[in-house]
Amino acid sequence: MAQLSIHHRKCPHCGSNYFVKRGYFYKQHTKTYIPRYNCKSCNKTFSTRTLSPTFKQKRTDLNPQVFQYLTSGASIRATAKALGCTYKTAYLKFLWLSKRAQDIHQKQRFSLKELYFDEMLSIEHTKLKPLTIALAVSDSYEILGVQVGKIPAQGKIATISRRKYGYRPNESSVKTKDLLTEVKRQALIKRFTIKSDSKPEYHRIVKKIFSNLPYEQFISKENKDKRREQKYLKTEKHIFDPLFPINHICARSRDLTKRLVRRSWCTTKVPEHLERALYLLIAKNNKYRLFS
Repeated sequence: MAQLSIHHRKCPHCGSNYFVKRGYFYKQHTKTYIPRYNCKSCNKTFSTRTLSPTFKQKRTDLNPQVFQYLTSGASIRATAKALGCTYKTAYLKFLWLSKRAQDIHQKQRFSLKELYFDEMLSIEHTKLKPLTIALAVSDSYEILGVQVGKIPAQGKIATISRRKYGYRPNESSVKTKDLLTEVKRQALIKRFTIKSDSKPEYHRIVKKIFSNLPYEQFISKENKDKRREQKYLKTEKHIFDPLFPINHICARSRDLTKRLVRRSWCTTKVPEHLERALYLLIAKNNKYRLFS
């Protein structure tokens, strides 16, 4: 059975309306016949799938399943094993899905009342090569953007990191600035409140990009060790968190993205892949329609 007719469409190669049917081809995994056409103006062939986002993909049936696994705490290798496909197939699906999620996200526009932003830490293969992840979240828990950058190791391992891997740039401020610039472009309402923690660099960056908007910084009043002891007590639930939306999204990201799970051997080898994985999370969290 043929798919949707294209009587009112044009040739994707030259734009001509003068084309005729030229048989079908059969897609094995979807069990459908796809009509093929021949353009009489440029003499090129095309089908109803030529302009489809999944053009030239054989296993289009795996796209939703790969997306579901990768945004539910599974690695690419575990996804391939669960779906019975090769690692290369799952990896190529990951690249395609992340690119599509990023393209859809860049076209979005958001209505904001409050903007929350912060950074979370991850690693690139080893703790000696840390990464910073700049995140922005709206008051309705939509993820507005993400930027991944390199930072130098700190503390006791800083000397070991420099000796083994050399100089490592600090891209924290640059990525935060790029993130807020992108959010400013996507914001429909130009008047909203910005909130973050008390990192000193944030004030300078915000005032440079959002010079006339109200900006609030919050200092944690509770000792971190003390809060860790109260983790499972009822008193912990009554502590007001002014940055709850961004903290909630950061915690959810570590749960749903395998690359961000602590104490795991599934670490990011390429920083760009971590950003791609986070765009999949953005698509799931913001409920983008990737497969329509």
